[in-house]
Amino acid sequence: MVIAIAVAIAALSLAVAPAAAKSTFLGKIAIVLGGFAVTGGVVYLAEKLINVIKEVGHLVSEIIVEKYKKTQLEAGIKIGMEQGVEIGREQGVEIGREQGVEIGREERQRAWEGWNHRRAAAERAGLPFDEPPPG
Repeated sequence: MVIAIAVAIAALSLAVAPAAAKSTFLGKIAIVLGGFAVTGGVVYLAEKLINVIKEVGHLVSEIIVEKYKKTQLEAGIKIGMEQGVEIGREQGVEIGREQGVEIGREERQRAWEGWNHRRAAAERAGLPFDEPPPG
């Protein structure tokens, strides 16, 4: 393919060259060699352009992948936080229940101790005690 391009550019160079330049054998060779040189430059530039396009495509795909990863990470953090809040709420409710049961037990114990203290005091004083027990 490169040879075909080189021949085409050399032929085009000969076709558009001034008549004076084409008048001698060395002039024709110089024009053809110039066409080949142009072909080398075109091929070199084409290769560089292809590499630049590949690199830009690679960079764009990296940007897209990083954006996707960031979005996924943010979504994962949000889900994790929501789950953490829910677990914390459940644990808080459980701790609250346990504390409530303990407080209730302590209050019931104090109520019975107070009632028992009043009953014993009434018995020592010889007074009737008709207060019903707590609960």
